[in-house]
Amino acid sequence: MNPTKAAAILALIVTLAAAGDLLYVQYQEKVELKFALEALDCAKCRSAKSAAVANWEYVESEIELLDQQQKYAEEAAFQKQHAGERPVNTDLPCPIATRPPGLQHTGAIAIIGLIVS
Repeated sequence: MNPTKAAAILALIVTLAAAGDLLYVQYQEKVELKFALEALDCAKCRSAKSAAVANWEYVESEIELLDQQQKYAEEAAFQKQHAGERPVNTDLPCPIATRPPGLQHTGAIAIIGLIVS
């Protein structure tokens, strides 16, 4: 086999490997972006639930305080004002973001390209 043919075959192999590596990196970035969006949704769900629960605890404590102070008219008005704020479904689980297993990207393609060049 002559050296130019061998060099051409080697260059083709390196080019195909580099193209495959580029496609893999693109795919991995897409997977990581999907994971980041799922993690963001998970965090939003948890913070919204905790805010709703904390708000309702405040409303209940304020109602109890007005009841203890025997301010029944103010208590009724406060209950009426905050009637729709009771959180529902706070015991349902939030979506959990799980990172899919991926291959570790090594610099093998770049090293081979440097050696060939």
